[in-house]
Amino acid sequence: MIELKNLSKHYGSFAALDDVSCLIKKGEIIGFVGPNGAGKTTAMKIITTFTAPTSGTAIIGGHDVLEDPHEVRKMIGYLPETVPLYSDMLVSEYLQFIGEARHLNGTLSKRLDWVIEACGLENVMKKKIGILSKGYKQRTCLAQALIHDPDVLILDEPTSGLDPHQIIGIRKLIRELAHDKTIIFSTHILSEVATISDRILVINKGKLVADGTFDQLQARLADRRTIALSVKASKKEFDSKIKAIKDIDEIQSTESAGRGVISCQLFYNPSKDILPELNQVIRDAGWDILELHPEKMSLEASFIMLTEGGSDHVEGGIA
Repeated sequence: MIELKNLSKHYGSFAALDDVSCLIKKGEIIGFVGPNGAGKTTAMKIITTFTAPTSGTAIIGGHDVLEDPHEVRKMIGYLPETVPLYSDMLVSEYLQFIGEARHLNGTLSKRLDWVIEACGLENVMKKKIGILSKGYKQRTCLAQALIHDPDVLILDEPTSGLDPHQIIGIRKLIRELAHDKTIIFSTHILSEVATISDRILVINKGKLVADGTFDQLQARLADRRTIALSVKASKKEFDSKIKAIKDIDEIQSTESAGRGVISCQLFYNPSKDILPELNQVIRDAGWDILELHPEKMSLEASFIMLTEGGSDHVEGGIA
């Protein structure tokens, strides 16, 4: 359904996208994640024909965004990051206008009824868009993206500004729509990616650094093990003795929590078991243990590792 071929976008010497390639199948829900400025919105603007790539291309349903942009636009519903609405229009007038612009003609009444119910707009149809809350503005823009029953939905931060009940409703709607649509959505809410997505694309500094299911990405990251440790010790003595354990790759968040308490995470070689040596060091030093246990990599830590790691793309894993 969607194929990105060596997609690049340059602004002078700055590469917003750098040689990105991937294939997205019909019916997939793709979570597009990355830090601010990573290139997510740029990719979405190219797919939706709002901007042209510097090199490479995107193919949507067999149509090239450069050679046949009009046909691409017919297939796509787009909810951009900044909601484009006419503040002086009533919600009903706006959706009517969008439907007519999409040439829905005889099907417009039926589609209006569907999007109004699906997006929960029944109570604001006769209100001006300018006085709506951010959540209702977001839902109104989602309605315009859905009104023509597109094959592809591009949603840039679709739950931004919604309350918890509305977020649950939008997530449910996205899931229901995925039976016959391809959906790409970006978000900074990592739990949302895990909940909704069939596949996750992680982009960083314009490059695709990971492509796989949430379980695949976590399984790959799980190869790096971690221990949460908290002991009563001086920082100087702690650093000298712990850093002597050769199989520890990294020590993060070492800090004095007051009264000589040191708390940290120890990342270590997965082929080794450092617990016996770690226990021996603690006993020899005479430290009191406040906390010592293996810890599963958190979703946030996984994301940080993906976006701080290398930039070479590895399908079903990370570089």
